[in-house]
Amino acid sequence: MNAEREIIRQIEGALTRDLRVNLPASDIAITCEGGHVTLSGTVESVAAKRLTPRLAAQIQGVKTVDDQLRVIPPNPMGDLEIAEHVRHALIQERNIEEQNITIETDPDGGVILRGHVRSLAQIRLSEVLCWWIPGVTNVRNLLVVNPPEQDNDEELKDNLITIMEKDVLVNPKKFRLEVQKGVVTLRGHVDSPIEKSAAGKDCWYTPGVIDVVNDLTVG
Repeated sequence: MNAEREIIRQIEGALTRDLRVNLPASDIAITCEGGHVTLSGTVESVAAKRLTPRLAAQIQGVKTVDDQLRVIPPNPMGDLEIAEHVRHALIQERNIEEQNITIETDPDGGVILRGHVRSLAQIRLSEVLCWWIPGVTNVRNLLVVNPPEQDNDEELKDNLITIMEKDVLVNPKKFRLEVQKGVVTLRGHVDSPIEKSAAGKDCWYTPGVIDVVNDLTVG
């Protein structure tokens, strides 16, 4: 029990030190049994949701991390309404064969995507489209590529540019986007804090991104 309490203490310390998690604004419950950690509760952003299990996994003694965290939604919606929005978003994307994707939702704002698509780009875009819906609190992306594709930094970079081109709040032609081992760095100038924030969020929404360094300047 002492070892498990120490693991929890160290996880709490790691989350406190990374200000992007914003622990005071979160309601995270951490349990540990035999080195198997479960994270539940809520966080204020997708960035915090992505970072929290990765920070926990880095603690010595942690064997597995079960991520059950949800993002506090800016505009809560019912599960049927979310499902309708997700289906509509997929239908609007002509490059995604939405008929091959099954959408499941739950009353707490969670979305599960199952099925197969033709490319990694479509897997990533499908998840981002879900996160763009204000009532979504969690996305489990179980889509598979058929036939399988090899992933790499250049593929991820191309996918991110495509995603940002679809975001009405972002103009990726104004700044540079670099990817190295899944870490995305944004450099250059944007017109507003809203655009800077949206560009960073688009990166965090995208599966395959390990971390985001948002060095964009406004003005």
